[in-house]
Amino acid sequence: MIFTQMFNYLLNEKDITPYRMSKDTGIPDRMIGYWKKGERIPSAESLIKIADYFNVSVDYLLGRNQDTDN
Repeated sequence: MIFTQMFNYLLNEKDITPYRMSKDTGIPDRMIGYWKKGERIPSAESLIKIADYFNVSVDYLLGRNQDTDN
C-alpha cells in the first residue's frame, strides 16, 4: 500500500517513533502501529492530522504527488 510505504518513510526520515507521534498528536500508538504494518488505513480526519504533523500534503501521503509541499 502506498500510504504504508509513505508513512513508514516519513517516520524513518524524521526519526520519529510511534510513541512520540502518539504523544505529539493524540493519536493512539496502537493505531499508528496498525498503519505502520498496513493493517488499517487512516480516516480522512487522521490523514489530515498526519499530513499536518509531517508538513506534507494528503496527496503526498497517498502517493498522488511526490512534492512534499502542502
